[in-house]
Amino acid sequence: MASVWAGGPTAKILADSWTRTLVIGHRGAAAHAPENTLAAFRFAIASGAVATECDVHLDAEGNLAVIHDNTVDRTTTGKGRVKEKSSAELCALGVPTLADLTALTKDKIVLVVEIKDGEDAPRKVVEHIQAQGMTDQTIVFSFHAKFVEATKTLDPKQTAIWLVSGKPTGEKLAEVLAQAEAIRADGLGFSYQGVTEEAIGAAHKKRLPVFVWTVPPGAEVERLRRLKANFIITDHPREVVEQLSKGAG
Repeated sequence: MASVWAGGPTAKILADSWTRTLVIGHRGAAAHAPENTLAAFRFAIASGAVATECDVHLDAEGNLAVIHDNTVDRTTTGKGRVKEKSSAELCALGVPTLADLTALTKDKIVLVVEIKDGEDAPRKVVEHIQAQGMTDQTIVFSFHAKFVEATKTLDPKQTAIWLVSGKPTGEKLAEVLAQAEAIRADGLGFSYQGVTEEAIGAAHKKRLPVFVWTVPPGAEVERLRRLKANFIITDHPREVVEQLSKGAG
C-alpha cells in the first residue's frame, strides 16, 4: 500500500489524481524551451501543469546539477562528464543547480526530482528538499529501486515513485508490485509504450498512483485518460492540459 502522505501541494495533487488525470511537465517543458533550463521550468509553471519534472546528477563537487545525461555534450556547447565538472563550469554552460530550481518553484508548483545516478544522490536530494522546507511540495523519481528505498529510509514523509522500464505483465507485473511494496514506493511510473490497462488496474488495486512518460498530445492522452492514469508526463504540458480540459466532464 502507498504511504499516508503529509499534507501540502503534493498530497493535494495525489488526491486529485484519483478523480482526473493530471499533467506534469517533462524536463520543465522540453517542447517549448531547452530541456532542464530555468526557461523551461518557467514555462511549465505558467502552463497549467500541476508539477514539473527535472533530472539531477552529482557534479565534481558533490552538488546537484539539473541535467538529464551524464555528459554535457548533447544539451550544452561543452564536452565531458557531469561528475568531472565543477559547479562553476556547469553554470557557465547554462546548467542550473537544484538550488536554483527549488528557489524558482517554491510555493508555485510541485517539483519532481528524478535521481539519475550517484550513490550519495538520495541523501543529497532529501537533505536539500528538507532544508528548503519543500518535502510536501516535491516528489522523488528513480529507475533505481535502491534509490527509492534509500529516499524512504532517509525521510518516510518524502513521496517517492519507482519508474519501471519495459512492459510488465502477468508474473513480471506481480514481481514489480511486490518489489514496490518492499521498497515502500508511493507509486509507479511506466512509459506510454509500456503501460497497459492491466498494469494500471493492478497498481490501483494496491492504491499506487500511476505516472506515465513521455506522452505526446493526441490519441495517447485520450487512451491514458480512459485508463484512468493518474499523471501524464509530457514535453507539451500546455497542450495536454488544454486537451484534457476540453474532454472534462
